[in-house]
Amino acid sequence: MASCVAPIAAAIRVPALARHAAKPRARAIVPLRAVNEAGEYISVRDTIEAKIAAGIDCEILVVNDDSAKHSLHKGMHDGNAKTHGAESHFSVVVVSESFAGMNPVKRHRQINAILKEEFDAGLHALQLTTRTPAEHAKATGGK
Repeated sequence: MASCVAPIAAAIRVPALARHAAKPRARAIVPLRAVNEAGEYISVRDTIEAKIAAGIDCEILVVNDDSAKHSLHKGMHDGNAKTHGAESHFSVVVVSESFAGMNPVKRHRQINAILKEEFDAGLHALQLTTRTPAEHAKATGGK
């Protein structure tokens, strides 16, 4: 009688996260805080808004700090998020004609490239909505 244990054991795989969990990530912990010429603190929200506005010709740009919704998030208090302070989770809506002909992945990569320094400094989460003006009018009913 053939054993069915070997086929079952062969089918069991270690989840991808577990395979990679043991590899430490070398990443410098740098504060997200920015300071202007007068030495005044500039919020991460304002920095994100300014960088996107400078990098893309936007018809609509809305940056929301959603960090308070994630204050109990495990990574925020055990050092895994690499953040200093409470500004770590944001949602952004960008409406620009420059997105015409681009798929959503290319649009998001463009925004992520603009915010590379913020991600390197510990920006934990960024929810993006990227649309052309026509897509935005259709999605919002012309509002």
